[in-house]
Amino acid sequence: MFYTIYKVTNKINNKFYIGMHQTENLNDAYMGSGKLIRQAIQKYGVVNFTKEILHIFDNEEDMKNKEKELVIISEKSYNLCEGGKGGFSYLNRSGKALRTGAILSEETKKKISKSKKGSKLSDEQKQWISENNPMKNEEAKRKMIASLTGKPKSEEHKKKISESLKRKYKQAGVV
Repeated sequence: MFYTIYKVTNKINNKFYIGMHQTENLNDAYMGSGKLIRQAIQKYGVVNFTKEILHIFDNEEDMKNKEKELVIISEKSYNLCEGGKGGFSYLNRSGKALRTGAILSEETKKKISKSKKGSKLSDEQKQWISENNPMKNEEAKRKMIASLTGKPKSEEHKKKISESLKRKYKQAGVV
């Protein structure tokens, strides 16, 4: 396992993101999980960013300490918090909502927790889903494939698929 500190730089505006990442593959495509860096990559396309590995450690503690030392919040940075304070564990400890960053009251956290507990499905519904899940049931899988095979698509449908794929590849910087 490699414990890395990396820097992702936007070639268009020179803004950067410094983060830490645990990986088995130093050449993986990981570009950061920060909200602002993900939005920037979606906006400008991944081809407009460079990634450089600044440090490699053999343990998590050294990696976190180095990130604390390097990450500073500024106008030129996509980082939202100082080094060593980011990631899901930070958000969970801080009480911030994962998607918005809003501070949640204890009452709201309890309501969310309560809504996530227990199933809203009856035992019969769960059984039916289990039996008809195409990933588990070969007969259901065969029927699903047969229903989709050879089915003609309208020109409008083909055009929508084409446009969607073009946008997807453009954002990824392939086209």
